[in-house]
Amino acid sequence: MIPFLVAVLVLVVVGTLLWKVMAAQAAQAGSDGGPGGMVEDAPTGPTRQAPRRPQRRSVAPDDDPEFLRSLDEKIQREDPPSS
Repeated sequence: MIPFLVAVLVLVVVGTLLWKVMAAQAAQAGSDGGPGGMVEDAPTGPTRQAPRRPQRRSVAPDDDPEFLRSLDEKIQREDPPSS
């Protein structure tokens, strides 16, 4: 039981240290204008942001009306009704 607790504590400490190191590196990369970084002239206080448009989510093929329509047309072309 005690080795398990020691292992958990070690993992928590190592994870915390890695988190802080990665956050510091990200902040360093951000301060020099790297990808995802902040621009030096950016406002530093609370700002109003434009409302975000909802991102278009992909639709499963069986829920996509356009796909179902094209599938129906393909079936009609390949196998015309025999009436």
